[in-house]
Amino acid sequence: MRTLMVATGTVVLLASFAGATRAQDEARALIERAIKAHGGAEALGRIRADKVKFKGTLVLQGHATPFFAETTVQLPSKYKNIIEMNHNGDKHTIVHIVNGRNTYITLDGRALKPDSTQLAEIRSSLELERAKRLLPLLEDRSYQLAILEPIEVNDRPAIGVCITGRGRREMRLYFDKEYNLLVRAENRIDGGKGKEEIRQHFFFGDFKDIGGYKRPTKVRAYRGGKQIMEAELLDAKPLDKVDETEFAKP
Repeated sequence: MRTLMVATGTVVLLASFAGATRAQDEARALIERAIKAHGGAEALGRIRADKVKFKGTLVLQGHATPFFAETTVQLPSKYKNIIEMNHNGDKHTIVHIVNGRNTYITLDGRALKPDSTQLAEIRSSLELERAKRLLPLLEDRSYQLAILEPIEVNDRPAIGVCITGRGRREMRLYFDKEYNLLVRAENRIDGGKGKEEIRQHFFFGDFKDIGGYKRPTKVRAYRGGKQIMEAELLDAKPLDKVDETEFAKP
């Protein structure tokens, strides 16, 4: 009887493992199709770093605030975001920098000490940015991928991939079922002070071929179900490498 129980347990484990492997294979196949749709592995692989510029509106304290942003990314661990905004008639500049384990924030040139919630949010943004590049999801085996149930994005069917692994917070990417373009991304950030995690949603549209890479030129962001940002792409410039001074301490 004991032998039968052990054998049955082994069969169940093997079936479970086979199911997980199939799910991983299906997810990887979806990412492969998405890579092809966005320009192909060769084109995406050439983009080691880039600098993009956006303009749009942020929702701050219930008010729409115009902003301009310039973001420089050199994966896997270097990121700089400069936001210039005009809030209630006052102009402000906020800078976020991640350089390996170091994170810096300045407001109008004055250094701020980020708390643990802010640090986690900035690094979560960088992690999502890496996932959105797609190639790392296939190259880095620490990512665990699983197919999600189909949903509708912008009134069109979409298929999603759930991304976990190596202590990461769960992320989700959804691709248009017909065109395989990334149309929605989700991540979770710390709610702070013992509060529950907050889910963020990003919606992408109006794709254009820029240097062989199909990028979205429109983006909307929601936090906790409320819209916090809407923006359009002004410029995108692929870079071989970014000068180290770009990520230096302000």
